[in-house]
Amino acid sequence: MKFDNVALLLPDRTVGFGTLETSGSRISKIELATPPSPSPSTSCSRLILPGLVNCHGHTAMTLLRGTGGGLPLQRWLEEAIFPIEARMTPDDIRAGVRWGALEMLAGGTTQVIDMYDFPDAGEAAFESVGLKASVSRVGLSFVPGRLADCIAFTRAHPKAHVCVHSEYLTDEPFCRALADANNRELKRPVHVHVSETEKEHRACLARHGQTPVAYLAATGLFDCGGFAAHGVWCTDDDFRILKEKGVVLVHNPSSNMKLGSGFARIPRALELGVTVALGTDGCASNDNLDLFEEMHLASLIHKGLAKDPTVLSPWDVIEMATFGNRLAVGAAADFCVVDLGRLHLRPALDLPNLVVHSMHASDVVQTVVDGRLLYDHGTFPTVDLEQTREAFDARVRHCHGI
Repeated sequence: MKFDNVALLLPDRTVGFGTLETSGSRISKIELATPPSPSPSTSCSRLILPGLVNCHGHTAMTLLRGTGGGLPLQRWLEEAIFPIEARMTPDDIRAGVRWGALEMLAGGTTQVIDMYDFPDAGEAAFESVGLKASVSRVGLSFVPGRLADCIAFTRAHPKAHVCVHSEYLTDEPFCRALADANNRELKRPVHVHVSETEKEHRACLARHGQTPVAYLAATGLFDCGGFAAHGVWCTDDDFRILKEKGVVLVHNPSSNMKLGSGFARIPRALELGVTVALGTDGCASNDNLDLFEEMHLASLIHKGLAKDPTVLSPWDVIEMATFGNRLAVGAAADFCVVDLGRLHLRPALDLPNLVVHSMHASDVVQTVVDGRLLYDHGTFPTVDLEQTREAFDARVRHCHGI
Protein backbone atom coordinates (compact mmCIF):
# COMPACT_ATOMS: atom_id res chain seq x y z
CA MET A 1 0.00 0.00 0.00
CA LYS A 2 1.09 3.54 -0.68
CA PHE A 3 -0.11 6.73 1.01
CA ASP A 4 0.85 9.98 -0.77
CA ASN A 5 0.71 13.56 0.46
CA VAL A 6 0.14 12.66 4.09
CA ALA A 7 1.25 14.17 7.39
CA LEU A 8 3.14 11.75 9.63
CA LEU A 9 3.78 11.68 13.38
CA LEU A 10 7.41 10.55 13.55
CA PRO A 11 9.34 8.83 16.38
CA ASP A 12 11.56 11.86 17.05
CA ARG A 13 8.50 13.91 18.02
CA THR A 14 8.40 15.78 14.74
CA VAL A 15 5.72 16.00 12.08
CA GLY A 16 6.76 14.95 8.59
CA PHE A 17 5.02 15.37 5.27
CA GLY A 18 5.32 13.05 2.29
CA THR A 19 4.76 9.39 1.41
CA LEU A 20 4.51 6.16 3.38
CA GLU A 21 4.60 2.71 1.79
CA THR A 22 4.13 -0.78 3.18
CA SER A 23 5.37 -4.15 1.98
CA GLY A 24 3.97 -7.25 3.61
CA SER A 25 3.60 -6.61 7.33
CA ARG A 26 6.20 -3.82 7.52
CA ILE A 27 6.63 -0.16 6.66
CA SER A 28 8.96 -0.28 3.68
CA LYS A 29 9.43 3.37 2.80
CA ILE A 30 8.94 6.84 4.24
CA GLU A 31 9.85 9.66 1.90
CA LEU A 32 9.61 13.16 3.34
CA ALA A 33 9.22 16.34 1.32
CA THR A 34 12.48 18.32 1.27
CA PRO A 35 12.14 21.11 1.94
CA PRO A 36 8.54 21.05 3.17
CA SER A 37 6.19 23.70 1.87
CA PRO A 38 5.76 26.81 4.07
CA SER A 39 2.57 25.46 5.64
CA PRO A 40 2.35 21.81 4.56
CA SER A 41 -0.25 20.83 7.12
CA THR A 42 -2.82 22.98 5.36
CA SER A 43 -2.24 21.13 2.08
CA CYS A 44 -2.40 17.58 3.52
CA SER A 45 -5.85 16.04 3.74
CA ARG A 46 -4.78 13.06 5.85
CA LEU A 47 -2.69 12.35 8.93
CA ILE A 48 -1.06 8.99 9.65
CA LEU A 49 -0.26 8.20 13.26
CA PRO A 50 1.04 5.00 14.84
CA GLY A 51 -1.64 2.51 15.76
CA LEU A 52 -3.16 3.08 19.18
CA VAL A 53 -2.58 0.40 21.83
CA ASN A 54 -5.24 -0.30 24.46
CA CYS A 55 -3.11 -1.56 27.34
CA HIS A 56 -5.97 -2.54 29.64
CA GLY A 57 -9.26 -3.82 28.31
CA HIS A 58 -12.09 -6.25 29.00
CA THR A 59 -13.32 -6.30 25.43
CA ALA A 60 -16.20 -8.77 25.83
CA MET A 61 -17.83 -6.26 28.20
CA THR A 62 -19.30 -4.62 25.10
CA LEU A 63 -22.13 -6.99 26.05
CA LEU A 64 -22.54 -5.07 29.31
CA ARG A 65 -22.13 -1.54 27.97
CA GLY A 66 -23.55 0.91 30.49
CA THR A 67 -24.62 -1.75 32.99
CA GLY A 68 -24.63 -0.60 36.61
CA GLY A 69 -24.09 3.07 35.85
CA GLY A 70 -23.95 5.21 38.98
CA LEU A 71 -22.70 2.51 41.35
CA PRO A 72 -19.30 2.60 43.12
CA LEU A 73 -16.81 -0.12 42.16
CA GLN A 74 -17.57 -2.86 44.71
CA ARG A 75 -21.36 -2.52 44.43
CA TRP A 76 -21.02 -2.21 40.65
CA LEU A 77 -19.12 -5.52 40.54
CA GLU A 78 -21.23 -7.44 43.05
CA GLU A 79 -24.71 -6.16 42.15
CA ALA A 80 -24.49 -5.41 38.42
CA ILE A 81 -21.57 -7.17 36.78
CA PHE A 82 -20.82 -10.49 38.50
CA PRO A 83 -24.43 -11.83 38.21
CA ILE A 84 -24.40 -11.33 34.43
CA GLU A 85 -20.87 -12.63 34.01
CA ALA A 86 -21.89 -15.82 35.84
CA ARG A 87 -24.24 -16.58 32.91
CA MET A 88 -21.70 -15.94 30.18
CA THR A 89 -20.58 -18.69 27.82
CA PRO A 90 -17.77 -18.92 25.25
CA ASP A 91 -20.32 -17.98 22.57
CA ASP A 92 -21.02 -14.76 24.45
CA ILE A 93 -17.32 -13.96 24.69
CA ARG A 94 -16.73 -14.59 20.98
CA ALA A 95 -19.56 -12.26 19.99
CA GLY A 96 -18.64 -9.54 22.49
CA VAL A 97 -14.96 -9.58 21.59
CA ARG A 98 -15.61 -9.46 17.84
CA TRP A 99 -17.91 -6.47 18.27
CA GLY A 100 -15.45 -4.67 20.54
CA ALA A 101 -12.54 -5.45 18.22
CA LEU A 102 -14.40 -3.80 15.35
CA GLU A 103 -15.13 -0.77 17.51
CA MET A 104 -11.44 -0.47 18.30
CA LEU A 105 -10.33 -0.90 14.69
CA ALA A 106 -12.78 1.79 13.60
CA GLY A 107 -11.14 4.10 16.15
CA GLY A 108 -7.51 3.48 15.15
CA THR A 109 -6.61 0.89 17.79
CA THR A 110 -4.36 -1.87 16.43
CA GLN A 111 -3.56 -3.82 19.61
CA VAL A 112 -5.12 -4.61 22.99
CA ILE A 113 -3.98 -6.25 26.21
CA ASP A 114 -7.13 -7.98 27.37
CA MET A 115 -8.26 -9.64 30.58
CA TYR A 116 -11.46 -11.68 30.73
CA ASP A 117 -12.90 -15.15 31.13
CA PHE A 118 -12.99 -17.82 28.39
CA PRO A 119 -9.74 -16.49 26.89
CA ASP A 120 -9.61 -19.22 24.23
CA ALA A 121 -12.83 -17.86 22.76
CA GLY A 122 -11.58 -14.30 23.11
CA GLU A 123 -8.27 -15.02 21.40
CA ALA A 124 -10.01 -16.75 18.50
CA ALA A 125 -12.36 -13.79 18.09
CA PHE A 126 -9.52 -11.28 18.02
CA GLU A 127 -7.67 -13.38 15.46
CA SER A 128 -10.78 -13.66 13.28
CA VAL A 129 -10.96 -9.88 13.05
CA GLY A 130 -7.21 -9.22 12.79
CA LEU A 131 -6.72 -7.01 15.84
CA LYS A 132 -3.49 -7.85 17.70
CA ALA A 133 -4.24 -9.04 21.21
CA SER A 134 -2.73 -10.57 24.30
CA VAL A 135 -5.35 -12.43 26.32
CA SER A 136 -4.97 -14.10 29.70
CA ARG A 137 -6.54 -16.68 31.96
CA VAL A 138 -7.59 -14.52 34.90
CA GLY A 139 -6.12 -15.61 38.23
CA LEU A 140 -8.80 -16.00 40.93
CA SER A 141 -8.10 -17.92 44.13
CA PHE A 142 -11.70 -18.96 44.79
CA VAL A 143 -12.12 -20.89 41.50
CA PRO A 144 -11.11 -24.55 41.93
CA GLY A 145 -8.27 -25.54 39.64
CA ARG A 146 -7.69 -21.99 38.40
CA LEU A 147 -3.98 -21.92 39.34
CA ALA A 148 -3.22 -24.93 37.17
CA ASP A 149 -5.44 -23.50 34.41
CA CYS A 150 -3.54 -20.18 34.48
CA ILE A 151 -0.21 -21.91 34.13
CA ALA A 152 -1.40 -24.31 31.42
CA PHE A 153 -3.12 -21.59 29.39
CA THR A 154 -0.11 -19.29 29.51
CA ARG A 155 2.22 -22.13 28.55
CA ALA A 156 0.07 -23.00 25.53
CA HIS A 157 -0.45 -19.41 24.29
CA PRO A 158 2.81 -17.61 23.43
CA LYS A 159 1.22 -14.14 23.41
CA ALA A 160 -0.57 -14.55 26.76
CA HIS A 161 0.33 -12.60 29.87
CA VAL A 162 0.35 -14.10 33.33
CA CYS A 163 -2.67 -12.62 35.05
CA VAL A 164 -4.17 -12.21 38.48
CA HIS A 165 -7.30 -10.16 38.74
CA SER A 166 -6.14 -8.26 41.83
CA GLU A 167 -4.81 -8.61 45.34
CA TYR A 168 -8.34 -8.75 46.74
CA LEU A 169 -9.53 -11.67 44.56
CA THR A 170 -6.44 -13.82 45.13
CA ASP A 171 -4.61 -15.09 48.20
CA GLU A 172 -0.88 -15.13 48.89
CA PRO A 173 -0.27 -18.86 48.20
CA PHE A 174 -1.93 -18.45 44.77
CA CYS A 175 0.15 -15.39 43.91
CA ARG A 176 3.42 -16.95 45.06
CA ALA A 177 2.77 -20.21 43.21
CA LEU A 178 1.88 -18.42 39.97
CA ALA A 179 4.89 -16.12 40.32
CA ASP A 180 7.17 -19.10 40.92
CA ALA A 181 5.91 -20.87 37.79
CA ASN A 182 6.30 -17.69 35.78
CA ASN A 183 9.78 -16.84 37.00
CA ARG A 184 11.05 -20.40 36.54
CA GLU A 185 9.41 -21.29 33.25
CA LEU A 186 6.93 -18.99 31.56
CA LYS A 187 8.79 -15.65 31.73
CA ARG A 188 5.71 -13.57 30.77
CA PRO A 189 4.68 -10.05 31.81
CA VAL A 190 1.93 -9.86 34.41
CA HIS A 191 -1.43 -8.12 33.95
CA VAL A 192 -3.21 -7.05 37.15
CA HIS A 193 -5.48 -4.41 38.70
CA VAL A 194 -3.81 -2.39 41.49
CA SER A 195 -4.99 0.33 43.88
CA GLU A 196 -8.04 1.20 41.81
CA THR A 197 -9.99 2.50 44.81
CA GLU A 198 -9.10 3.88 48.20
CA LYS A 199 -11.07 1.07 49.86
CA GLU A 200 -9.08 -1.60 48.02
CA HIS A 201 -5.79 0.12 48.82
CA ARG A 202 -6.54 0.49 52.53
CA ALA A 203 -7.90 -3.05 52.86
CA CYS A 204 -4.68 -4.46 51.44
CA LEU A 205 -2.67 -2.42 53.95
CA ALA A 206 -4.82 -3.86 56.73
CA ARG A 207 -4.43 -7.44 55.47
CA HIS A 208 -0.75 -7.44 54.60
CA GLY A 209 0.79 -4.29 56.03
CA GLN A 210 1.70 -3.40 52.44
CA THR A 211 0.15 -1.58 49.51
CA PRO A 212 -1.11 -3.75 46.63
CA VAL A 213 1.98 -2.90 44.55
CA ALA A 214 4.40 -3.69 47.38
CA TYR A 215 2.54 -6.89 48.25
CA LEU A 216 2.42 -8.17 44.65
CA ALA A 217 6.09 -7.32 44.19
CA ALA A 218 6.92 -9.30 47.35
CA THR A 219 5.16 -12.37 45.94
CA GLY A 220 7.42 -12.22 42.86
CA LEU A 221 4.63 -11.47 40.40
CA PHE A 222 6.39 -8.36 39.07
CA ASP A 223 9.75 -10.03 38.47
CA CYS A 224 9.10 -10.36 34.72
CA GLY A 225 7.57 -6.88 34.34
CA GLY A 226 4.06 -6.31 33.14
CA PHE A 227 1.06 -3.99 33.25
CA ALA A 228 -0.56 -2.62 36.40
CA ALA A 229 -3.96 -1.12 35.65
CA HIS A 230 -5.34 1.96 37.39
CA GLY A 231 -2.90 2.75 40.23
CA VAL A 232 -5.15 5.57 41.37
CA TRP A 233 -3.99 5.33 44.99
CA CYS A 234 -0.35 4.41 44.37
CA THR A 235 2.28 5.98 46.62
CA ASP A 236 5.68 7.29 45.58
CA ASP A 237 7.21 4.06 46.88
CA ASP A 238 4.77 2.12 44.68
CA PHE A 239 5.93 4.11 41.68
CA ARG A 240 9.55 3.35 42.53
CA ILE A 241 8.74 -0.37 42.65
CA LEU A 242 6.96 -0.22 39.29
CA LYS A 243 9.96 1.52 37.74
CA GLU A 244 12.44 -0.93 39.27
CA LYS A 245 10.45 -3.95 38.11
CA GLY A 246 9.71 -2.59 34.63
CA VAL A 247 5.96 -2.61 35.20
CA VAL A 248 3.90 -0.24 33.06
CA LEU A 249 1.24 1.82 34.83
CA VAL A 250 -1.92 1.80 32.71
CA HIS A 251 -3.99 4.96 33.11
CA ASN A 252 -7.78 4.56 32.61
CA PRO A 253 -9.17 8.08 33.11
CA SER A 254 -12.75 7.50 31.88
CA SER A 255 -13.30 4.40 33.99
CA ASN A 256 -11.72 5.90 37.09
CA MET A 257 -13.93 8.97 36.88
CA LYS A 258 -17.16 7.13 36.07
CA LEU A 259 -16.69 4.82 39.07
CA GLY A 260 -15.63 7.70 41.30
CA SER A 261 -12.28 6.05 42.04
CA GLY A 262 -10.22 9.23 41.89
CA PHE A 263 -7.35 10.52 39.78
CA ALA A 264 -4.10 8.62 39.31
CA ARG A 265 -1.00 10.76 39.95
CA ILE A 266 0.33 10.35 36.43
CA PRO A 267 2.69 13.37 36.37
CA ARG A 268 4.34 12.13 39.56
CA ALA A 269 4.66 8.61 38.15
CA LEU A 270 6.38 10.00 35.07
CA GLU A 271 8.62 12.19 37.23
CA LEU A 272 9.75 9.05 39.07
CA GLY A 273 10.52 7.26 35.81
CA VAL A 274 7.47 5.00 35.48
CA THR A 275 6.37 4.10 31.96
CA VAL A 276 2.70 5.05 31.52
CA ALA A 277 0.27 3.74 28.92
CA LEU A 278 -3.46 4.22 28.35
CA GLY A 279 -6.39 1.84 28.57
CA THR A 280 -10.15 2.01 28.20
CA ASP A 281 -11.03 -0.67 30.78
CA GLY A 282 -14.37 -2.35 29.91
CA CYS A 283 -17.47 -0.93 28.28
CA ALA A 284 -19.47 -1.17 31.49
CA SER A 285 -17.18 1.25 33.33
CA ASN A 286 -16.32 3.45 30.37
CA ASP A 287 -19.06 2.91 27.78
CA ASN A 288 -16.72 3.18 24.77
CA LEU A 289 -13.36 1.99 23.49
CA ASP A 290 -12.17 5.38 22.22
CA LEU A 291 -8.48 5.97 22.97
CA PHE A 292 -8.66 9.47 21.50
CA GLU A 293 -11.07 10.29 24.31
CA GLU A 294 -8.65 8.78 26.85
CA MET A 295 -5.86 10.98 25.45
CA HIS A 296 -8.03 14.07 25.70
CA LEU A 297 -9.14 13.34 29.25
CA ALA A 298 -5.66 12.41 30.44
CA SER A 299 -4.30 15.70 29.18
CA LEU A 300 -7.09 17.84 30.65
CA ILE A 301 -7.32 16.08 34.01
CA HIS A 302 -3.70 16.48 34.93
CA LYS A 303 -3.38 20.04 33.67
CA GLY A 304 -6.40 20.96 35.74
CA LEU A 305 -5.31 19.13 38.88
CA ALA A 306 -1.82 20.64 38.71
CA LYS A 307 -3.10 24.07 37.71
CA ASP A 308 -0.34 23.95 35.13
CA PRO A 309 -1.00 23.83 31.35
CA THR A 310 2.52 22.53 30.68
CA VAL A 311 1.84 19.20 32.43
CA LEU A 312 1.70 16.29 29.95
CA SER A 313 2.61 17.63 26.53
CA PRO A 314 0.65 16.35 23.53
CA TRP A 315 3.61 14.19 22.58
CA ASP A 316 3.68 12.69 26.09
CA VAL A 317 0.06 11.65 25.76
CA ILE A 318 0.42 10.39 22.18
CA GLU A 319 3.30 8.16 23.24
CA MET A 320 1.16 6.74 26.06
CA ALA A 321 -1.59 5.93 23.55
CA THR A 322 0.65 4.45 20.84
CA PHE A 323 2.82 2.49 23.32
CA GLY A 324 5.77 1.24 21.29
CA ASN A 325 4.23 1.65 17.84
CA ARG A 326 6.11 4.00 15.53
CA LEU A 327 6.22 5.16 11.96
CA ALA A 328 9.66 4.04 10.80
CA VAL A 329 11.06 1.93 7.99
CA GLY A 330 11.17 -1.68 9.15
CA ALA A 331 8.58 -1.18 11.89
CA ALA A 332 5.35 -3.15 11.90
CA ALA A 333 2.79 -1.59 9.56
CA ASP A 334 0.36 -0.79 12.39
CA PHE A 335 -1.13 2.65 11.93
CA CYS A 336 -4.31 4.62 11.36
CA VAL A 337 -5.27 7.37 8.96
CA VAL A 338 -7.29 10.40 10.04
CA ASP A 339 -9.31 12.67 7.75
CA LEU A 340 -8.04 16.21 8.35
CA GLY A 341 -10.88 17.70 6.34
CA ARG A 342 -13.39 17.42 9.21
CA LEU A 343 -14.87 20.71 10.39
CA HIS A 344 -13.36 20.42 13.87
CA LEU A 345 -9.88 19.62 12.53
CA ARG A 346 -9.27 22.83 10.58
CA PRO A 347 -6.91 24.61 10.59
CA ALA A 348 -4.39 21.81 11.10
CA LEU A 349 -1.62 24.07 12.35
CA ASP A 350 -0.42 22.04 15.36
CA LEU A 351 -1.05 18.40 14.62
CA PRO A 352 0.05 16.85 17.96
CA ASN A 353 -2.23 19.26 19.81
CA LEU A 354 -5.00 18.46 17.33
CA VAL A 355 -4.64 14.71 17.95
CA VAL A 356 -5.02 15.08 21.72
CA HIS A 357 -7.53 17.91 21.98
CA SER A 358 -9.67 17.82 18.83
CA MET A 359 -9.76 14.34 17.34
CA HIS A 360 -12.29 11.60 17.97
CA ALA A 361 -12.27 7.90 17.13
CA SER A 362 -14.83 8.68 14.41
CA ASP A 363 -12.24 10.79 12.57
CA VAL A 364 -10.29 7.64 11.69
CA VAL A 365 -10.95 6.57 8.11
CA GLN A 366 -8.50 3.67 7.73
CA THR A 367 -6.73 1.29 10.11
CA VAL A 368 -3.87 -0.97 9.04
CA VAL A 369 -2.58 -3.90 11.14
CA ASP A 370 0.49 -5.83 9.99
CA GLY A 371 0.05 -4.27 6.57
CA ARG A 372 -3.58 -5.39 6.22
CA LEU A 373 -6.30 -2.80 5.69
CA LEU A 374 -8.85 -3.87 8.30
CA TYR A 375 -10.99 -0.73 8.43
CA ASP A 376 -11.69 1.44 5.41
CA HIS A 377 -14.09 4.40 5.43
CA GLY A 378 -16.82 2.74 7.46
CA THR A 379 -16.32 -0.78 6.14
CA PHE A 380 -14.44 -3.85 7.39
CA PRO A 381 -13.02 -5.59 4.29
CA THR A 382 -12.38 -8.90 6.09
CA VAL A 383 -15.56 -9.10 8.21
CA ASP A 384 -19.27 -9.58 7.53
CA LEU A 385 -20.57 -6.72 9.67
CA GLU A 386 -24.25 -7.66 9.49
CA GLN A 387 -23.58 -11.23 10.56
CA THR A 388 -21.38 -9.97 13.39
CA ARG A 389 -24.13 -7.58 14.51
CA GLU A 390 -26.77 -10.32 14.54
CA ALA A 391 -24.54 -12.60 16.61
CA PHE A 392 -23.77 -9.79 19.02
CA ASP A 393 -27.41 -8.82 19.49
CA ALA A 394 -28.35 -12.45 20.17
CA ARG A 395 -25.68 -12.79 22.86
CA VAL A 396 -26.76 -9.51 24.48
CA ARG A 397 -30.24 -10.97 24.83
CA HIS A 398 -28.80 -14.12 26.33
CA CYS A 399 -26.59 -12.33 28.87
CA HIS A 400 -29.31 -9.96 30.01
CA GLY A 401 -32.17 -12.46 29.89
CA ILE A 402 -34.24 -10.39 27.46
